[in-house]
Amino acid sequence: MVKRAIIHVENTKNLVPFAKFLVDSGWTIITANKTEDFLREEKIPVSRETALVQSSHYLNETTALIRQILNAKYSEDELEQESEKTDSNIFIVCMNVNPFFDNKVNYKEISRPFSFYISTLIRNSFVNYENVLILTDPNDYDEAMIQLKTNNITKEFRIYLASKALNLVSAYDSGIASSVLLSSDKNKDFMRYLTFPFAKQLDLHNGANPQQKASLYKYPEDIGAVSGFQKLQGKELTYNIISDISTAWDLISSLYENLKNQYTVKSTNADGYNFTTQFTPLMGTVFTVAVKYTAVLGAALSTNAKDSFLKMFNFDSENIKDVAIGCSSVVDEDAANEMVKCSLIAIVAPGFTDGAKQILSANKNIRLIPTAKVSCPGYDLQLINGGVLFQTRDSVIFEQWNIKTKNRPSQFITDEMAFGMLLAMKGRTYSTVLIKNNAVTGFSQSCKSSKVAVDMALAEAKENALRTKSDDKKIADLLVSDTTVSLTDSIRELIDNGLSAIIQTGSSTADKEFINYCDEHNVVMVYTLMSHITY
Repeated sequence: MVKRAIIHVENTKNLVPFAKFLVDSGWTIITANKTEDFLREEKIPVSRETALVQSSHYLNETTALIRQILNAKYSEDELEQESEKTDSNIFIVCMNVNPFFDNKVNYKEISRPFSFYISTLIRNSFVNYENVLILTDPNDYDEAMIQLKTNNITKEFRIYLASKALNLVSAYDSGIASSVLLSSDKNKDFMRYLTFPFAKQLDLHNGANPQQKASLYKYPEDIGAVSGFQKLQGKELTYNIISDISTAWDLISSLYENLKNQYTVKSTNADGYNFTTQFTPLMGTVFTVAVKYTAVLGAALSTNAKDSFLKMFNFDSENIKDVAIGCSSVVDEDAANEMVKCSLIAIVAPGFTDGAKQILSANKNIRLIPTAKVSCPGYDLQLINGGVLFQTRDSVIFEQWNIKTKNRPSQFITDEMAFGMLLAMKGRTYSTVLIKNNAVTGFSQSCKSSKVAVDMALAEAKENALRTKSDDKKIADLLVSDTTVSLTDSIRELIDNGLSAIIQTGSSTADKEFINYCDEHNVVMVYTLMSHITY
């Protein structure tokens, strides 16, 4: 009997040796489109099958092909007989598609969209899995060849492949459905079933703890920073390291998403006068951040990678250890010479110069992760006991400013406020950020209250000031809170030691005592009336 195999793939990995094996073993390969071109270029004989062409002209032929798949009967006795019967001898369906997600798809123009006929063929093959070997993962070709050579295809292997095929089809269909629903103006509520086709990227050495197992899954279509991660050097990537480099790069992406170009916010003076506050675009500015267990341990802005790193590192060199570093610019030799001296586990950046890679190669503990993709997915997911919380991403730093004091902030402080609020957005609530000269001097996160958050940020800043033995007695220029803060002894101490501005959520009821105190001490107070609660 002539044995036929359908091969129609988007992922051609491992395909050539598998196709050559089939031809050498007497199989006839039927294919079309790009797969046909690919195999012919590799000098592999194939037969063109019009039923695999995505066109309304061939719908009847596609239906006939599906019937042949459903009618296939795999029998060792019949295979040994000489027969030219071709209506039920499709015993291999080697097909795959790449699931995708794009919430900017134009749902109004979808007409016979995508490769539905491929997923339909795979789904119908699943119905007849006992007779049809369904290969959707190139990593399974080797085992398939072994079992085909020995004429001993086990039922367990067929079930395993059929399950993977259905998994691929469900991912493909869910990607299309999610793209359409989330781009539709009719979808005022979130879709009924939360389905995203996350694709497995790699198995990890362990989870957050050695006793746990873990794998990395990513959005398809290269959405988000994880899709661009690759390792140049260093030990294996673990669950905690990937989590930290993702957090670091998300901060960098968020900052540049908001401030790469001219950013403005509608503002109101204490006397009711309306105006627009403008922030300085970050072109030419380098942002460096240190992250450990997803907590920000330090951050700074400067004009080059070396200075940005040193400003970030020096304020708390004692505790910034075993951290992942995110840098918004290419790491050059000057920066690498400073970084290699420190206890780092990973550096994620747009790239590394050849000289920097050579310098950093002296410390094999440092993983180098280049990624050029500045990307911020539009949604947040949180696994809870028995379900998933799903929400749109908190991506807007400010929607309005209410300046409660007589003075407005200077341009320098204005820009620091944007930098500080971004960090506060990413810190677990309650959090407080203290900043001086575009560098963090104190950062408290996940506190019991906003008062405790201010107290802890002050204590950390004072400790760091003692450690650096700086002659500058100013603890911070700016205090940033992700919620509402009131006048406390810690804030009075900060103001006595040079604090010149406070930005906080505030409330509809102004804190007159606090505002008056700020006016008396020439401190700017800004309310945003916008919380940034993060878990």
